[in-house]
Formats: sequence, structure tokens, C-alpha cells
Amino acid sequence: MKTKKREGQWASLPKSQPSATARRTLAQDLFDGIAPSYDTWAQVLTFFQYLPWRRFLVSRMALRPGNLVLDVCTGTAGVAMEIADHHDGRIVGLDVSHMMLEAGLRAIERQSMDGRIQLVQGRAEHLPFPDETFDAVVFTYLLRYVQDPDATIRELSRVLKPGGELLSLEFGIPEALWVRALWKIYNRVVMPVMTLPVSRGWHRIGCFLGPNISEFCKQYPVDRLAAIWRDNGLPLVETRPLLKGAAIVMWGTKDK
Repeated sequence: MKTKKREGQWASLPKSQPSATARRTLAQDLFDGIAPSYDTWAQVLTFFQYLPWRRFLVSRMALRPGNLVLDVCTGTAGVAMEIADHHDGRIVGLDVSHMMLEAGLRAIERQSMDGRIQLVQGRAEHLPFPDETFDAVVFTYLLRYVQDPDATIRELSRVLKPGGELLSLEFGIPEALWVRALWKIYNRVVMPVMTLPVSRGWHRIGCFLGPNISEFCKQYPVDRLAAIWRDNGLPLVETRPLLKGAAIVMWGTKDK
């Protein structure tokens, strides 16, 4: 989907026309089928930590009135609406899944936030925005779905203004051995069983997440991700583990 700039804002997502240029991805295949129930089951499957994690992520942002924020992997626009609740700025939400964006658009309209949040379909690896456009860029649960996390961070940094903030929320693996053991049982056994009666799409997610998170965290531990951020113009990177390390929030400021 191509975007057009209108009076300083990005055009919102058309309600019925998926992107003709967005390549079909794993994320699209996984999330298009669960969009209507995503927010409910995201809460249930994270033991109702999904919203507190999101709130903590947004609490790390230091925005000024009128700032422009890019929310990548926005999904149903939950983070975008959380930002709008706490900061007087404009938000562009981008996601590869048209169905998730449709659900997000309905949520935005219910909250009467459609004047402040615009949604566009696109890929994080090839953002449809000029250099140094945004005062802050935030992304959630993104890097496990891209082919090259390093190149993706470089692209996110490209559209971020000097002095702007980059923030992320991602799943992690707990460090304490007993917590890690419980985490593995839950992700490898309990979640696949729990999601089986929900829907085919959620069962696919339930079987996918545990192995996918484990493989990604093995290849890209937090220290390596922080180094990638530093290599792409964010010298001071902070991290905070949540729920014993089951989630990781990371944030930093781009060099001026």
C-alpha cells in the first residue's frame, strides 16, 4: 500500500483494499487468521501481562506535544492507542497484516482516536517514509519475523530523527533455571493444548511461539541485540526484563 502525505499526516488505511505490493510473509500467514480475537487471547496466553508490558513500554517514552511516532508491527493498534492515551502526539501504525490493521482501525474508531492515529500496511524492512521523519519509533514482537534483524534495525534508525527514541518489546527466555523450566513446559506443552479448542489459527500460534522464541533468543540474545542498536546509531541502550525475563523492553536514543 502506498502512502500519501496529507496536511502533515499519513493517509489512513483503506477499509477494503489490501496492499498490492506487500509480499506475503510468515507474519501475515500467522496473524491474518486470528485478528478478530487477538487482543483477548494475547492477554490470556500471557497470564494477563500483555497490557502491563505494553504500558511499561510506553512509560519509557519521553515525548513532547506534537511529536510524530511510528509504531511498527502495530497489529491491532494497541500500542498506538496506549501512546495516544498518554502523549499529545500523532502516531502512524504500520503492519504487514491487513486483517490486523482492519481490527486496529475498528478499535481506533471506537476510541475516537482516528484523528490522531493513522494506519498503513507495509514491511519494517522497507519503510515507506523519508529519512529522519519520526521523533520516536517503537516496535513490538517484530524481529522474530524478519529475515535480517540487523538490516531491520538499520531501517528503523533511518526514519528516526537525531535525538529521537527507539523502543521495543519482545518475548524473552527467563534466566533462572526453575523459571525457565516452567517457561518451556508452558510454551512447548501447555500452550499448544490450550489453543487447540480455540481455533486452527490460534493452535498454529500456540505450536509456533515456543520454538520460535527459543531459536531467536539463541541467535540474538539481549547483548547481541543491544550491540546491533549501538552499531546503528543508538549508543546508550537500556533493557528491562519483565516477568522474570519472559519479556524484554529495550530503549535508546539516536545520536544527534
